Amino acid sequence: MRFFLFLSFSIACFAQDPNALHPFTDVNGRTLEAKFIEASAESVKIEWNGQTFELPLITLDTETQSLVDRLSKTTAPSDSSTDVQKWTDTQGRTIEAKFVKSDKLTLTIDWNGKVTTLPLTMFSASSRKLAAELQNQQTKVPETNAPAPKIDLKGGMDLSKEYPWQNSAGKTAYGLFVELGKSELKISMNRGTREVAIPVDSLSKDSLALAKKLQILASSEQKELAALAKKRKAMKVPSVTEADLEIEHDFMNSGGQAVKAQFMEADDKMVSLLMARRSRTPFKLAWTSFADESVAKLEALRRKRVEVDNAKPKIIAAKGNRLSHYGSGKYKGYNTVFEAETYSVGIPATGSGLHIFVKQEAVKDGVPAGPLGILRMSVSFGTSYTDRTNPERPRRRGRGIKSFDSSPEPSSERDEIKLTGKFTNDGTFEYNIRMTRKGLEFWSRIKDPSGEDWPTSHHVGMSFKGTVPGVRNMQMNQIKPVIGDGAFYAQPVEGKTVKLPFGDSWVELMKNVKRGALSNLKSFEAKGAPYDPMRIIVTPFVKDMKLEYSRTYSYMYPLQGISLRYTSLEKKTEIPRNRALKINLLPK
Repeated sequence: MRFFLFLSFSIACFAQDPNALHPFTDVNGRTLEAKFIEASAESVKIEWNGQTFELPLITLDTETQSLVDRLSKTTAPSDSSTDVQKWTDTQGRTIEAKFVKSDKLTLTIDWNGKVTTLPLTMFSASSRKLAAELQNQQTKVPETNAPAPKIDLKGGMDLSKEYPWQNSAGKTAYGLFVELGKSELKISMNRGTREVAIPVDSLSKDSLALAKKLQILASSEQKELAALAKKRKAMKVPSVTEADLEIEHDFMNSGGQAVKAQFMEADDKMVSLLMARRSRTPFKLAWTSFADESVAKLEALRRKRVEVDNAKPKIIAAKGNRLSHYGSGKYKGYNTVFEAETYSVGIPATGSGLHIFVKQEAVKDGVPAGPLGILRMSVSFGTSYTDRTNPERPRRRGRGIKSFDSSPEPSSERDEIKLTGKFTNDGTFEYNIRMTRKGLEFWSRIKDPSGEDWPTSHHVGMSFKGTVPGVRNMQMNQIKPVIGDGAFYAQPVEGKTVKLPFGDSWVELMKNVKRGALSNLKSFEAKGAPYDPMRIIVTPFVKDMKLEYSRTYSYMYPLQGISLRYTSLEKKTEIPRNRALKINLLPK
């Protein structure tokens, strides 16, 4: 009976539960906990964080490939013709089950229709011997890996074509050539959304030869790009207007295929386009991939973009709950812009907060850079109340701004701003922001109208933006260069500073953090490679005030962002001037 209970527990732990998480590790040692869905001769399909991905087996280490093999077999029904065997554990307890398979470490059995894998060490010597004998009797599973199509290495090469890349074990992955280095080959998969690194010493002879030929072609393309850049500068281009920067155009590639997209920006190598109806993330194509006519149109749009960004911007008048703001140019959409040497601050037309940009160059796979830099943080004056329209389902909502009493003219010379106005419930607000070379200060107050049944509370909210937008579709070798040594540092009012490295999971990080330790902080800092050349330090007033952190439930890593909330413990409708929140923006 005890063995029956023990085995029942073991099956619960080891059976191929469709919701079970398994470690999938790539050839570079990076591990992802995910659900196994199915496997083929070339890849394994997993579910991670609610999304389904297909990983080429060629990119996984040998242990993970063995795991995939085991999982793919344990999900299949066992052979009904297999005889029931008696299995005895090390303490003499016996159960009857069908043999499925065995290896040096585990035994897989079918017990009352449930297939489970258990460690061999829990079984007696006679049962381990029986498992080995039955495994030897089984017919070997034939090799299912289909051979990669033969590539004509003497024929024409194409950098825009997906090729089959095969390793010495016969596993194959399809992808675009990116770069061949001394130790690894980089290929791009899933229409450029994922980049995979394959160790050079694991490639088959033909795949290595193919990579070398494509590397030569890529080097030649670099020279062609340099020549094309020179040609474009002297090119006669069609006439375009500023309005053309806001719409989609038809572009043709050198192979005669058309794409309808909006021009975003371009450098001497790549053109950035946006297909807004499909994605909010721009994609990049090389200049050399376009037909001559489209190159001319793209060059015209590039020049217009530079012209507009450098031109004197037009001003949009204030209206309703919108402040007057720049309608074009570098400061488009903002009422106030403050620029320091390493950062920029923009107060948008909404007037309820601001954006903080770090003056950095665009980073591959990272947050895209704009005219003001890379958006790293947002700060907002927040309000909330409990809507009791349905007493059985009260809901927490935010108060919207109905109107401003007046709007300051758009400016890039202002260092302090005071905004007053009314909420949609006719309550009033006063928001104050002070900007200096060392950082920012925020203080504010609100007031409900007389007789308000649903009182409003007030806070200052902060949001550190994610550093790797498409992290769910990326490999760690793509993520690491973006996050570098980046980390958050949270200093509780009581206790030691907690370091939150961007590349570590929240699950692992919180194992070593005392429950509630981050609910009352005396400082919070963001620093490291993603923020260089500066540090962002949030400094609250501790007495009678509270700074606490929160994160989106679905976020798995700090690199996806984090939120902070600053409130008064005494006056729920005010951030007093002498308790102003400070955000220091300091050199590295």
